Amino acid sequence: MARLKESVGPGHVWFADDIFGLSHRWIERFADELAGRNAVIPFTMQSRVDLMTPSSVEALARAGAEEVWMGVESGAQKILDAMDKGTTIGQVRAATRLLKQHGIRASWFLQLGYPGEEWAEILSTRDLIREERPDDVGVSVAYPLPGTLFYERVRGQFGEKTHWNDSDELAMLFEGTYSGPFYRHVRDLLHDEAVAANAEGELAEARRRRLDALWREAEAVEMAARSGPGPTSLPVFGA
Repeated sequence: MARLKESVGPGHVWFADDIFGLSHRWIERFADELAGRNAVIPFTMQSRVDLMTPSSVEALARAGAEEVWMGVESGAQKILDAMDKGTTIGQVRAATRLLKQHGIRASWFLQLGYPGEEWAEILSTRDLIREERPDDVGVSVAYPLPGTLFYERVRGQFGEKTHWNDSDELAMLFEGTYSGPFYRHVRDLLHDEAVAANAEGELAEARRRRLDALWREAEAVEMAARSGPGPTSLPVFGA
């Protein structure tokens, strides 16, 4: 970091290490070393909500963290439990609020389509965005990775696409509750929710009214958008 700051002088660094924040003691020592070497550079990193403890977040702020992306996945505890995620909605709320209190952007990775997710669980995810106002969200569909129980449960549903590289544009590798186009529409709505949650004044109110209308439209067709035998065409969402 010291050499990078001296020789390149970047305005920002992205740490792509999934276990960067695994130990709060490591983060605290990291912050101390950066300060001692005049090596602080604004950065983004990834972590889990249950690792965002008060001491970790305070150290991240000292170290120059500007944004933390966390694997929130769903706003429904039922889905987190099914994933064996080991985290709670309460921890999502606490981590998001703590990061914001220290001036660090709190951003969420979300997943759609995990087995057992129905319309009520999608709405729970929407509502959690509205209540906690993450600074940004990234939305994907559930990927069954080889070697996991999830993979073994759904591998019999694979068609020609069997690898996560084939799941661009939220293409499901197995039969989820809804069709790909519907998940893409929900993805767009969740992104818009994050934008609207951080807007202010009349603009925020206008966005909220528009989103409420779009969610009502989606709810009206969600039964027709389910996977399996059914209608061959769906309405143009948001038209």
